[in-house]
Amino acid sequence: MIYTVTFNPSVDYVVRLEALELGGLNRTSDTAKYAGGKGINVSRILSALDVPSTALGFAGGFTGDFIKDTLENQGIQSDFISVNGDTRINVKLKTGEETEINASGPSITDADISRLKAQLSNMTSEDHVVFAGSVPSGYDHLYETLAKLLHDRKIEFTIDAEGTKLTSTLQYAPYLIKPNQFELEGITGRSLFTTSEMVDAARSLLDRGAKNILLTLGKDGALFISHDHEYFIPSPAGALKNSVGAGDSTVAGFISRKDGSISEQLKYAIACGSATAFSDDLATREDIEALLDKIEVQSIEEVK
Repeated sequence: MIYTVTFNPSVDYVVRLEALELGGLNRTSDTAKYAGGKGINVSRILSALDVPSTALGFAGGFTGDFIKDTLENQGIQSDFISVNGDTRINVKLKTGEETEINASGPSITDADISRLKAQLSNMTSEDHVVFAGSVPSGYDHLYETLAKLLHDRKIEFTIDAEGTKLTSTLQYAPYLIKPNQFELEGITGRSLFTTSEMVDAARSLLDRGAKNILLTLGKDGALFISHDHEYFIPSPAGALKNSVGAGDSTVAGFISRKDGSISEQLKYAIACGSATAFSDDLATREDIEALLDKIEVQSIEEVK
């Protein structure tokens, strides 16, 4: 079973306006509410591909109930830990450009963390865990703690996080990490201009323990680096509509074909990420399948 962990989920309230007048009355042209959060997005894309998963994390109040009900209606299993306080509401204002207003979320206690650890401790080596997004306030080392717990139990895990939240887990051999170019520059402390420089920087993270690295390059596609493979995957052509969830979709696509070939995993990763970027919401199965034949996995030697 694939488990996704969203420490700080949200109800994403999308508001469309012709224009935003600060200090004045604004009327919407359209609104929508979604169950949000990086791990939840991974579960939603997996569901679109008919790959089962269970969404874990912390949820509370009427907004937490909305998330659980929404996932249930979409056929996605969840086992959220109930916490005091309401799960946050994040507002996405869409005019000619996109403005986000993100709340901080409810407080999480040591008892809540212990319950999450108990859930993870009951998993087996047949399971796979995806950690994604921000951690609760006061628990800066949570990624490292949970990565060690899984590593000690020989359970594979994927990390989609930034900075020290990511680097602290490398010693526990994450199956997949997905930095973008800016994040990789921050980790390595140097500017990266060429493909060779980016590959060398990624390989330094392999040396620290990561098994597979998918380095996303926005509209230019992605680089994939492992101990055995180096590939470049260009993005298909399309109009960018939505930046929210594209990276999560990329992770879901890669994990969804974990038992397939590397080439198949990469095609699904880029197809899922691109399909979401070209959609108003997360991609549908039809969106993804329409792009699969347009994805080409190239040897990095062809583009160096």
